[in-house]
Amino acid sequence: MTSIAEQVGRVVGGRYRLLAPVGSGASSQVYVATDTRLARRVAVKVLHPMLAADRAFLRRFRAEARLAASLDHPHVMRVFDWGEEAAGPYLVLEFLGGGSLRSLLDTGARLSHSQVVMVGTQAASGLAYAHRRGIVHRDIKPSNLLFDDEGHLRIADFGVARALAESALTEPLGAIFGTARYASPEQAESRPLDDRTDVYSLALVLYETLTGRVPFSGDTITAMLMARVGSILPWTAELGPLAPIIAQAAISEPLARLDAVALFSDLELLGRELPPPAPLPLARTRGVPPTQAWPDRDPTAVDGASDEAALPGEAELSSRTDSGSEGGPTLAPAGPAPSSQAPASPASASTTPSSQAPAGPASDTSRSPNAVPGRRTKRRRRVMLWIAAVVIVLGTAGGAAAVAIHDALYDHVVPALKAMTILRAERTAARNGLLVKAVSTPWNAHVPAGVVISQSVAPGRHERAHFVIGLVVSRGVEPVPVPNLTGKSFVAAERALTAGHLRHRLRYSYSQTVSRGQVIAWNPHAASVAPGRVVVVTVSEGPAPRPVPPIPQTDTFSEARSLLASYGFKATEATAYSLSVGAGLVVSVTPGPSAGNQRYGSTVTVTVSLGPESFAIPNVVGDSVARARQVLEGMGFQVQVEGAGSVVIDTYPARGRVEVQGSKVYIFVV
Repeated sequence: MTSIAEQVGRVVGGRYRLLAPVGSGASSQVYVATDTRLARRVAVKVLHPMLAADRAFLRRFRAEARLAASLDHPHVMRVFDWGEEAAGPYLVLEFLGGGSLRSLLDTGARLSHSQVVMVGTQAASGLAYAHRRGIVHRDIKPSNLLFDDEGHLRIADFGVARALAESALTEPLGAIFGTARYASPEQAESRPLDDRTDVYSLALVLYETLTGRVPFSGDTITAMLMARVGSILPWTAELGPLAPIIAQAAISEPLARLDAVALFSDLELLGRELPPPAPLPLARTRGVPPTQAWPDRDPTAVDGASDEAALPGEAELSSRTDSGSEGGPTLAPAGPAPSSQAPASPASASTTPSSQAPAGPASDTSRSPNAVPGRRTKRRRRVMLWIAAVVIVLGTAGGAAAVAIHDALYDHVVPALKAMTILRAERTAARNGLLVKAVSTPWNAHVPAGVVISQSVAPGRHERAHFVIGLVVSRGVEPVPVPNLTGKSFVAAERALTAGHLRHRLRYSYSQTVSRGQVIAWNPHAASVAPGRVVVVTVSEGPAPRPVPPIPQTDTFSEARSLLASYGFKATEATAYSLSVGAGLVVSVTPGPSAGNQRYGSTVTVTVSLGPESFAIPNVVGDSVARARQVLEGMGFQVQVEGAGSVVIDTYPARGRVEVQGSKVYIFVV
């Protein structure tokens, strides 16, 4: 490719002046540039000149550039423009000064679980947005996850990976190896790719932010890729609560893997349980000015080359600018000027005659200790001459000159911001060189929270740079109070929630202290919530079931009733004759202890003994001994035979006499 020094100062596409390099890869160079039409800072990615002759690449590049430019999401790097020149195709991108995730990790920093959830949620949100539009990234890795000065993440290079895949340009082994570090198993097997391949790569990136290493590493590309086929993500305690989510996002089989929407949802739910994340350790927070990005030593680059270089600060840019041939500021190469440096242009020479010097080594003043002060003095003189010229113009041209200057100053058009989210409104205003501020945040049932209701300045009005537009931003629907349900029955609770424009769901639980049918608790137990919110009401079913206690046969009914009552049961009495249990004592309980748990408050039947039953001695005279014995023993009497023979001639006690069961009856036989 053309050297970086030759590119600096070049105007791309007739409007983008390249100021300084910010990155260099195998297939492209990235510069910070100025959009001379809109007077805003952008990033320009200039692809390899060889690609300009590759028809397959150009066809794919045009299609992918259109798709990428159509993406408008807070977590996707914006593509402002694109085109083709002899020096190579180019993309004009949103400029981000916070560096990449790769550069952050290269400092040795490791993110907390809360920070990883924040990064992962933003990345998954951007991927889900692109996937819904049928766009798959194919090359998610830390160097493609960039941050703005406030630490908000953007996904870069949508469409570039697919276009390069169809080009004839062969990338160096190191770049291929670096991309393969985050490739999915289906990429290793040359299977069709869908949106879940991006989710797998993002899972490996999140794994690295927590552990400092990429799983499934290998000495060769083949070994590294094939190690992922059919494999489970290695577990480590460093993953903490993120372990199950990352594991599901890194399942080898795509059909079983989370998609971006599910990954976003799982991470968002986990984030609610974690403490708020600390600010990311970006360049600005480490003492680097917001317009700088620290070097990105991306292991995906070849021979340790960086995908991102440090961006010069404003002071450095200022000290290296001068009047260019096109009337605007140009950027001279950093460092000492080479001996072959061209002499000053005639235009600059005529403005400052003292700056002329013969060409060649004698004109190289960059090594002189007086060179810098000399250049500053000349610059001050030019500024003073310009001010003097303005004064003269104002004095001679009068009102016409004042109008011209006013038009030049008030050249920023106020955009229509109504119905935008506050974040999008900030970005839209910034693209127009303006600022926004929320001056009021009223409740509004018709405008979602965070969306602009109105603006203080009408769209189309011209204002000066950095003018602040006041915004009225909706807070969403006004919350409604959650009623106090303490001591209420579930019927009364339902009525109170319905009256308060809330929905409810009942849940039942046993309680030793709250009566059956009364409210135990409710969730959310907050002062107010959004209308229509579901409140989960827990209703008591009374004490939990328990077994009937054993009742001794030495207890009376009164004693049994007291014991059952202490266990929460009611007692009812029944009677029965018993040969073994004395009258008035407990014979049995139904249900008994062996019947299992019984509902609290249920009834237990206690059978109380009436003692032995009494019967009149039957007439068995004339019966056989066997027949007499059968009758008497069947009535509960004991039989004793007196005499020898087979026919009963008498009994004692005599027939008709009443005796209790168990008594002895003598039968006399002959």
